[in-house]
Amino acid sequence: MAGAAVHVRRARRDDWPEVRELLREADDLHAQIAPEYFRSAPRADGEWQSLLGEDNAAAFVAESGDAAGAVAVLVARLYDTPDNPMMVPRRRLHIETVVVCCKHRRHGIGRQLMGEAAAWGRQHAAVEVVLTTWVGNDDAEAFYARLGYRVLSRVLYARL
Repeated sequence: MAGAAVHVRRARRDDWPEVRELLREADDLHAQIAPEYFRSAPRADGEWQSLLGEDNAAAFVAESGDAAGAVAVLVARLYDTPDNPMMVPRRRLHIETVVVCCKHRRHGIGRQLMGEAAAWGRQHAAVEVVLTTWVGNDDAEAFYARLGYRVLSRVLYARL
């Protein structure tokens, strides 16, 4: 991987086979660390088609010169603050998913994807980026910390 050129671009419909496999990596991890919330199940083709057609969403893929097809994917959506007088109104870019194929990690691909998503968010009047990580996803937390992200809130739960 060293020295291989990486190209980040907006995702296309024909990226779905590689993206589906990348999302499987994330789904398997989430099912492992939070089985009370997630299970690893096949993704429907229509999910990708629908996402690519949304005005408030963007998907980016990274391609590496030493691999065929996408080796990473990022999915983001824009959200405006709900109409609530207690909240400061603003537009946020929400990073929903970032997956870099395990063989291509630690080469700056995730950083490039985050940069492209942030640029897209700024172009669409977003003023901040938010994302969620699950307890146990230590690699993701370390990655976001290296990019300067900080914990804003914590979600607690209890079984009834």
